[in-house]
Amino acid sequence: PPNPEHFYLNNQCVKRSGVRQVFTTAEADEYLRCMDNPAYFVKNYVKIISLDKGLIPFELYPYQEKMFEHFEKNRFSIVLAPRQSGKSISCVGYILWYSLFKPDKTIAILANKGATAREMLSRITLALENIPFFLQPGCKALNKGSIEFDGNTKIFAAATTGSSIRGRSCS
Repeated sequence: PPNPEHFYLNNQCVKRSGVRQVFTTAEADEYLRCMDNPAYFVKNYVKIISLDKGLIPFELYPYQEKMFEHFEKNRFSIVLAPRQSGKSISCVGYILWYSLFKPDKTIAILANKGATAREMLSRITLALENIPFFLQPGCKALNKGSIEFDGNTKIFAAATTGSSIRGRSCS
């Protein structure tokens, strides 16, 4: 089990900033596999809340895997899909992957209301808390409005206003 000194603010599910990770050969191989393939990472490590079953592994549909491939190849994407089809939770998995394996990124989660954006961020936090320590970067800050990791990647949640991302260079 991880050392309690390695926990972020006594949260035993999140690694604090500055903790050195010593990988086993199997962990290093798995880390590289996850780094190279967001769908693999999400299918094997991301957990989501099901209304019927509670915390469950995220089983991606083929269209969600195609979304990830598109996100990787294109800076801008528009997804046309019906309500309740898994778009938001897919983005949660992808944003978590992106934030863990891409250093020096700033990720904005914007929604019509700040509370909606913070809800998305809370889903990312839940997913982060349920992945193994060896896949987690150190966490510098984690609150209801933002997360900051070692490697200078930041995620913040805000309402869509004229000034919500003014002055920030978002990835």
